[in-house]
Amino acid sequence: MDLKIQESTSLVDLKRIFQRVFSFIRENKSLSVGVFTLGIIIIMALFADWIAPYGYADRVGGRYDPPNQDYLFGTTLLGYDVFSRIIYGSQVALIIAFSSTILALSLGVPLGIISGYFGGKIDRLLTLIADSIYSFPSLLLAITLAIYLSVFGILKVVAAVAVAVSVVYIPTYFRVVRGQVLQIKEEGYVRAARSMGAGRLTILIRYVAPNVLASTIAIIPFNMTDAILTNAGLAFLGLGITPPTADWGYDVYDARSLVKVRAYPWLILFPGLMIFLLSFSLSLIGDALNDKFNPIISQKNGK
Repeated sequence: MDLKIQESTSLVDLKRIFQRVFSFIRENKSLSVGVFTLGIIIIMALFADWIAPYGYADRVGGRYDPPNQDYLFGTTLLGYDVFSRIIYGSQVALIIAFSSTILALSLGVPLGIISGYFGGKIDRLLTLIADSIYSFPSLLLAITLAIYLSVFGILKVVAAVAVAVSVVYIPTYFRVVRGQVLQIKEEGYVRAARSMGAGRLTILIRYVAPNVLASTIAIIPFNMTDAILTNAGLAFLGLGITPPTADWGYDVYDARSLVKVRAYPWLILFPGLMIFLLSFSLSLIGDALNDKFNPIISQKNGK
C-alpha cells in the first residue's frame, strides 16, 4: 500500500515538473522558437533514414544539378543529393554538440566543486591549469588537439573533434562552478549542516552540488553552440569530418571557392543555413535559461 502511494506521489511530482516546463516554454516566445527549431533538427537526426530520399554518399544525380523536383537542394560535384546530406549532417552536428558538452560537464563541474570547496593547494593548482587553458586561443587549441587525436590515430575523427571541443570549454564550467561554490559554502544552511556533524561528502552532495546546477544549465546551450561553430571552423580548415561522411561544416568548406559560390550557390547556402539555424536555436534557449536561472546577471547586462 505504501509503495503504491509513493509511486502515485512520484508520478504527480513528475507531472507537475513537465507542466512547469511546458508553461515556461509557452510563456517565452524566443524560447518557444528555439525549442521548436531544435526539435525539428533532432527529429531530422533521429529519422534521417526515413526522411532523406537518398543516402548521403549516393551518386544519384549529375554534376552540380540545380535545385529541382528530384533534388530539392541540388547536387554536388560527385552527384550527391544536398538535401540528403543536410538531413544526415544533423546527426554529426548533434553528436559532436552533445558529446562535447557532456565531456566538458563531467570534468568541469566536479573539478570546480572540489576546487571551490576544499581550497588551498588543490584550488591553486586547478585554477592555474584552468586559467592556462582558458587564456589559450580556443580555436587554436581545438586545432592542435584535433590534429594530434585524429591524425595520429588516437581517436576517430568525430570523437577527436568532440574531445578537442570539450577540452576548450572545461574551464568555463570550472570557473562558473568554483565561483558559485565559494559563495554557497559560506551560506548559513551549509554552516549549520557542518556544525551538526555532516561530513564533507554529505555537504557536497546534498547542499553544494544541487545549488550549482542552475548556473551550469544556463551554460549548456552556449557550450553546444560553440561546439557546433568550432566543428564548422575545423572542417573549414580541413581538420574536421572527412568525406564522404555528411557534415555541414565540410560541405561549406568544399564549396568555399568564389567561383563555386557564384556558379552553384546552393552548395554553400543550405549547409551554412543549417549551421546558423542550429546555433541560433541554441542561443535563444541559452538566453531564456540564463534569464531564468541567473536573473541578477541578466539584469546587470541590461536584459
